Amino acid sequence: MNNKPDFFIVGAAKAGTTALQQILDEHPSVYMSPLKEPNFFYDDVSIKDLRKELLKKIELENAEQWILSGMKGSLWTAYLRDELLYKKIFEKEHHKICGEASVSYLYSKNAAKNIFNYNPHPKIIIILRNPADRAWSHFNMEKRMGLLKNSFIEEFDRNKENGYPIWGIDPIFLSGGLYYKQVKRYLDIFPKEQIYICLYDDFKNNPKGTIDDLLKFIGVNNKDVEFTFDNKKVNEARKSVVDDFLPSEGLKARFRKIVKFLGIHSLLKKLLSSENKNPLPAAYKKILADYYANDIKELELLLGINLKNWK
Repeated sequence: MNNKPDFFIVGAAKAGTTALQQILDEHPSVYMSPLKEPNFFYDDVSIKDLRKELLKKIELENAEQWILSGMKGSLWTAYLRDELLYKKIFEKEHHKICGEASVSYLYSKNAAKNIFNYNPHPKIIIILRNPADRAWSHFNMEKRMGLLKNSFIEEFDRNKENGYPIWGIDPIFLSGGLYYKQVKRYLDIFPKEQIYICLYDDFKNNPKGTIDDLLKFIGVNNKDVEFTFDNKKVNEARKSVVDDFLPSEGLKARFRKIVKFLGIHSLLKKLLSSENKNPLPAAYKKILADYYANDIKELELLLGINLKNWK
C-alpha cells in the first residue's frame, strides 16, 4: 500500500492555501491530510530551535499521540520527523488521491529536494499572491501573534536587509514574498508538467475555473462533484479573510460549514481575521512594490508571464 501523498500544496503563505485545501477535501475522490500542515519536508532548522511559542504549541497539541490514537477531528500544525507517523496520516484513505498543504515547503530551501527524494512523481501546487498584499496580510498576522512589536515602517526598515530569515524562528512577512528563488527551486527539480502555478487573483475572480483546472491537474474527474457558485449579498459585519479569496456566497457557506465540522472555525477566525477592515495603505503599497520590483521581474522571466498588476 502506497501511503505517500499524490500532490502537495506548498504555498505561498497567506495566499489562499487553506481555502483551496478545504475545497479539494470536499471532493469525494480527494483526501486531504487532517493534519493541516505536517511540515514533514521542512527540515531547514532543528525543531528544538523553533521559537518558544511554537514549541509550546507543538508540545501541547502532541501530534504523535493524536495520530496514533486515530486522528479524531483535525489538527492545525506539527513538525513531523518520523516517516512512519507521516505515512500513517494517509493510511485510511489510500484508495483516494491524497494531498497535504504545508506552506513552509515553498519558503524552505530544502523541501523541494526532500519531497523529490521521497516521491519524485507528485503534483506540486503553488499559489502566488501579489507580494505587497501578501506581506501586509502576513505582517498583521505576525503582529497579532506577538512576533512583531513595532509599526509597519519600523518593522520594514528592520527586516528589509535581513537576508533570508528562518521559518519558525524569525518574522518572514517580507521575505515570504520573494518568490523567484522559491519557485525556481521547484522548477529546477521537478518537471514542468508536475507543477501548477496559480495566481491568487485568478482563484479569487474565477474560483470555479481554477478548481476545475486543479482537479484535472491532480487527475480527478471534475464532474464527480458539483460546486455551487452563487452571488449573494454578504453581511459586511461578518466578513472575514475567507471573503478575500472566496467571493461567492455558495463557496463561503460550504467553507464555513467544513471548517466548523472540522472543529477549526475559531482557530481560523483568530488566525485569519478580517483584512477588509484593514486594507493595505497606498503609501505602504508603493514601498512594498519597490521592494519586490526586481524579484517580480525575475519571476516574470522564469514563468513567462506578465505580472503587471503586481507592479
